[in-house]
Amino acid sequence: MKKKILIGVILAIIIIALIGVIFLRTKGKEDDENTLILGMDDSFPPMGFRNENNELVGFDIDLATEVCKKLGMQLEVQPISWAAKEQELDSGNIDCIWNGFGYTEERNEAMTLSDMYIKDESVFFVKNDATYTSQEDLKGKKIGIQNGSTQERNLNDSEFGKEVGQIIGYSDYLTALMDLETGNIDAVYMSKITGSYIMKSQNKDFRIIEAQGLSEGETGMVIAFKKGNTELKDKVENAITELKAEGKVKEIAEKWFGEDLTE
Repeated sequence: MKKKILIGVILAIIIIALIGVIFLRTKGKEDDENTLILGMDDSFPPMGFRNENNELVGFDIDLATEVCKKLGMQLEVQPISWAAKEQELDSGNIDCIWNGFGYTEERNEAMTLSDMYIKDESVFFVKNDATYTSQEDLKGKKIGIQNGSTQERNLNDSEFGKEVGQIIGYSDYLTALMDLETGNIDAVYMSKITGSYIMKSQNKDFRIIEAQGLSEGETGMVIAFKKGNTELKDKVENAITELKAEGKVKEIAEKWFGEDLTE
């Protein structure tokens, strides 16, 4: 009798344990599906960066937060190496690249991209007291870019890029602009939105030289998803459309840019 009771207890424990494992796996899967993991460069103001309290903030963070509220999802912001962003997306470590990500035809072939949601352009930032007044004056000079950026590709692929003295890659634009300030390089080729924000918020003595013939067609920022993941792309785009209609996107843009730069 005691033996039968012991066997019964053991079986009950095994059954409870199996139910627990099934529950945890199901819950874990549901949590994964209900979480949007956003991959970002955490030094790309004002799109996404760390503030003085080491908090991840920025236009894209605020917009993604509102999108996730619409979708009933949890937002998880994951800083990544910008040079390895495509690998992070392909491996499933992140669900999207959402951090001032510029549109290119090459990226459109490799990933599923959203429509452009921010208008931007690439320009040269130089010190205010520099003698350069045009792109032509930058031939033979040292120009900084961010590794893995659209600016790196555009500059390297252009005829003008063959005539500069040296193209110097940086892990982020904050470091590149520090080198510009100290005179280690002559210009930084970068996002006008980001450079202007840094210049104003940090009171940097820079000015802009317009770029000529380095990019084709309309330029702007998009959200990248793994190739073929149109379901998530459509959900995010629909949420952004609703937020635009409600005036929320304009509100966030004016907070970070001082004007509405959204498409």
